[in-house]
Amino acid sequence: MKNKTLMYIGSLFFVFTVLLLQNNTAQDGKSNYTLLQCIKYAKENNNDIKKSAIEEEQSYKKINEVIGSGLPQITLSGNIVDNIELPTQVLPGESFGGAAGSLMEAKFGTQYNYTFSAEATQMIFNGSFWIGLDAAKYSNLYYKQKKEYVSEDIEYNIAAAYYQTLVLQKQITLLEQNSKLIDKSLADTKLFYQNGKAKEVDVNRLNVSKNNIIYQLKKANEYLTQSYNNLKFQMGMNINQVISLSDSVKFTDDKLLEKDITGFNYENDETVNFENRNDYKILQTTLELQKLNKKNIFAQYLPSISAYGSFSYQGLRTKFDLFDSNEKWFNFYSVGLQMRFPIFTGGQTYAKMQQADLQVDIVKEDIKKAENGINMQVSNAVTKFNNAFENTKTNKLNMDLAQKVYDITLIEYKEGVTEAFSLVDSETKLREAQTNYINSLLELYIAKFDMEKAKGTMSVYLTNIENTK
Repeated sequence: MKNKTLMYIGSLFFVFTVLLLQNNTAQDGKSNYTLLQCIKYAKENNNDIKKSAIEEEQSYKKINEVIGSGLPQITLSGNIVDNIELPTQVLPGESFGGAAGSLMEAKFGTQYNYTFSAEATQMIFNGSFWIGLDAAKYSNLYYKQKKEYVSEDIEYNIAAAYYQTLVLQKQITLLEQNSKLIDKSLADTKLFYQNGKAKEVDVNRLNVSKNNIIYQLKKANEYLTQSYNNLKFQMGMNINQVISLSDSVKFTDDKLLEKDITGFNYENDETVNFENRNDYKILQTTLELQKLNKKNIFAQYLPSISAYGSFSYQGLRTKFDLFDSNEKWFNFYSVGLQMRFPIFTGGQTYAKMQQADLQVDIVKEDIKKAENGINMQVSNAVTKFNNAFENTKTNKLNMDLAQKVYDITLIEYKEGVTEAFSLVDSETKLREAQTNYINSLLELYIAKFDMEKAKGTMSVYLTNIENTK
């Protein structure tokens, strides 16, 4: 019995352990994000994207509203009237046998009147209806383009925050490697000092260098936390949630200069397709809306025709007996056509037409300005990218050279050929070169994102990054 109990407990423990490991694995899977996974998460959770999606949905409902205005309109109405005091009518007396010129007072009607009516109208012709339907469709297109514009902005912000985080992680890795090297050199120097082969100032110099690295590591970790928070904010994620980035930092390898950067293939390429820019497409849609507004104002000169029909059921009572089925009810009904043809509006419609013309001209000027601005943005972005590319190449070569100088100086220091001052100096210059390279690398990627955003190809570029991994 005791053995069975132990086996039972052991089985439960095994199952619990397996479930716990599966749960941890699942949590780890959820916490690791590629760049495209971050963007996908943002499209489902970012507040600005969700808001723009709601606005797009509203515009769909507007189309239904306009369509509904062209369908039959049916209204039911009812009145129950208690004429507490019937109105007095004055009639000529001679009509009822009285003297000529005399007047006779009389009250007509019943105290209680019940009227229930049904009325239906159907628009036959209204120029504004079809224009309004086109305007609603363009309005829907406007909000769809706006959602894409907001989404592209979020993609840019996420990509910048994502690569900034990766670069900071690489910077921390380099600082930690330098810290280990300094720790080793400091330990050796202390031993040399104890044996009289080094000076106290050598130990102090290395301690200063070590403290500088400690400070830089603290600041780098602080910036990394802020970068993660910024990334999660852009994603629409709870700031307190812990995540990690699953993309590698292969762009810090030597291949960066041979393939990864040159693979951008945008040097001196300033060709622009305005239709790739969502903000430009929004302006084009705005222009169409303004033209439709002008047409709608002109449609006010045209007649509108609608058909109508009504049916009423009426009860006239001297006492309140609404639900008495034995009492008589009277009905009447009618059908007809109604036409409205504005002849003169005091010049208001013409003035509105002129205003609409001027508004169209304003949007056209906005489009010209946008085209010039996009050309300027692309030109500046290409120049910025080319400069960042050259700076990154230079800083990469300089960092490699500083690494070689440090390695040689370290060997010479261990052999007693050079002093600690030279070692500290070479280590400081190595860290400076690494920092310059890391900063220029980040500037390069931001410049690349700026260029893609200026060209309106940000989404395509980010997808290509994921597909080429």
